[in-house]
Amino acid sequence: MHHLLRAALPAGLALTLATLTACVEDGQTTIEPPDAGSADAGPVDTGPLDAVQPDAVQPDAAQPDVGASDAAPPDSACSFTADDLDPLPEPPRHTPRWAFEPWISKDISDRADTLAFVQGFRERDIPVGVVVLDSPWETHYNTFVPSPERYGDFEDLVAGLRADGVRTVLWITQMINQTGLDFEIGGDRYRGPSPNLAEAEACGFLVEDGRQFTWWKGLGAGIDFFDPLAMAWWHQQQNRVLDAGIAGWKLDFGEEYIKVDPVETAVGPVPHQQYSEAYYRDFLAYGVQRNGVDEFVTMVRPYDKSYEHEGRFFARPEHTPVGWVGDNRRSWEGLIDALDHLFRSAAAGYVVIGSDIGGYLDFEDVGAIPGPAVPFEWEVFARWTAQGALTPFMQLHGRANLTPWNMPAEDGDTVAIYRDWSWLHQALIPFWYSLAEQAYRGEGGPIMRPIGNGIDDWTDDWRYMLGEAFLVAPLFAPGGARDVALPAGYDWYDWWAPAADALPGGQTVRDTHGADDFGRIPLYVREGALVPLNVVNDVNGLGQRASEGHLTLLAYPGDVESAFTLIDDDERPTRITAILGDGGATVALERTLRPVLVRVKWHGAPIRRVTVGEAEAPVQPGFAALAALDGPGWWAEEETRSVWIRLPAGDTPVSAVLDTAR
Repeated sequence: MHHLLRAALPAGLALTLATLTACVEDGQTTIEPPDAGSADAGPVDTGPLDAVQPDAVQPDAAQPDVGASDAAPPDSACSFTADDLDPLPEPPRHTPRWAFEPWISKDISDRADTLAFVQGFRERDIPVGVVVLDSPWETHYNTFVPSPERYGDFEDLVAGLRADGVRTVLWITQMINQTGLDFEIGGDRYRGPSPNLAEAEACGFLVEDGRQFTWWKGLGAGIDFFDPLAMAWWHQQQNRVLDAGIAGWKLDFGEEYIKVDPVETAVGPVPHQQYSEAYYRDFLAYGVQRNGVDEFVTMVRPYDKSYEHEGRFFARPEHTPVGWVGDNRRSWEGLIDALDHLFRSAAAGYVVIGSDIGGYLDFEDVGAIPGPAVPFEWEVFARWTAQGALTPFMQLHGRANLTPWNMPAEDGDTVAIYRDWSWLHQALIPFWYSLAEQAYRGEGGPIMRPIGNGIDDWTDDWRYMLGEAFLVAPLFAPGGARDVALPAGYDWYDWWAPAADALPGGQTVRDTHGADDFGRIPLYVREGALVPLNVVNDVNGLGQRASEGHLTLLAYPGDVESAFTLIDDDERPTRITAILGDGGATVALERTLRPVLVRVKWHGAPIRRVTVGEAEAPVQPGFAALAALDGPGWWAEEETRSVWIRLPAGDTPVSAVLDTAR
């Protein structure tokens, strides 16, 4: 859930900040959300009515009352104590493998709708690894207590999703509210202040001596991350959902609404930026300490410029296991803004980053808020899907709660496009994870590598590399065709024309693949690239179901030896190399933790022999026969001008030599 007090009220329902403040000063602590049937309510894009899941939260559904106005307040004196006030250790830089799987999210949901949402992807064979429960999910802002009306039997929900291979991430901020607000249709009502506010005030756990600030979820104060006792209290409240097995927090930028700089804390005034960074560090550090570095992440903003706020970096790179640039409009301008923020973040050293596919906002956020509606454009969604899949972090999220199967309008098969790109992103997990670990160890740059030396070079181009393997040229305007400058010094292979000859670098080509197919954007592979994949089906033409259980390796050898360090499933590095030679090519691996299916790009004379180790490998009649072997073998795939080789699992170095001579 995003910043909807100023930034997302339906037209005609704009409650000004001054009005909200006046309500609280007059003692009115219950603010009613908009009545879905109100004649003043502006239009909300929810997609075709016949596409709504039967258990979904309906716009005219009664909004649960989750407040507790008759709860007895705690004594005015602070009684909270804690034995362990030691500072949390610095969390290691790490993004677990599962965090590279596709994520999905909705703005307003509940238990039944969440399960139906996940099931919708399952039924359409679209991979999902994480579901984000955005606000509202708790009893108030912010209690960390799941709403029993909205997400009853929370522990069972999280466990059931985990059993289905889907982890749960919860939205949260660092604010504790006097007055709670959900202005979105289908939101909750909150009676009275958050139940934990009185104790926080009595104990002095809030910055600025408890001063309250208006933010998009009401009126509240910020927790003090510089007070060790306050942090012990804050962490204790998180334990229930952490122990239920949630896999992370989506940390929204509530601290942006603490409109003072410096911020008064337990250690005195600190710069607002320092307070902001402490917020993101603490949630990550405690979650990692409680649940483990391989089972917990935070999803945070790297660089972001949204609404009336000036652009800045939020969490530090080392506290950003997953970075998302959010709150972009669902338009070409929004896609360009997302690229701008992604490029700034990558250039600053953020490693695992992405955006809200299709754009989050369905209204203009420049000038008066809310601005005019931003109409849905299917081509924007299709192009953004491709670009979003070609970033390390892939997430579907938007105010309209769209899914690939409930588009308001479409000019192509959205489900097929989203499915294809999701499976490619999923298959690339060994590639994403290895590059991330190398970056965290100081052995490589960020995964996403902008081409150019700053905003002047990036604007109106937006090409970037993924590691040293892929050149991505996003489509950020209608039409589907664009010029692509191929960097000099290497040959390049067109991903969409696998049988074509390499294109020399240093030239500009006119790429029209996107004009012929809305599911494509310009994508090229650099000579020398080595790309490890986990392929389990035939969706992307990179293998078959028989590929499951193997590591798939795409090799594009060049005249100079190239190398890639795979961080394998046992977390040990495996060095892979490839090089062209006289009349052939060689691909070598230090070890093979599991069997490997290598696809070697080959455009010379026909390969007559493949030697694996010291023995000649038997040729096979096709891919299925190759994958079914227990030992080595090979097969020439004429339609892609490639040679497939199977290498058995082993702990010792192994090489495959392709030879045009018998």
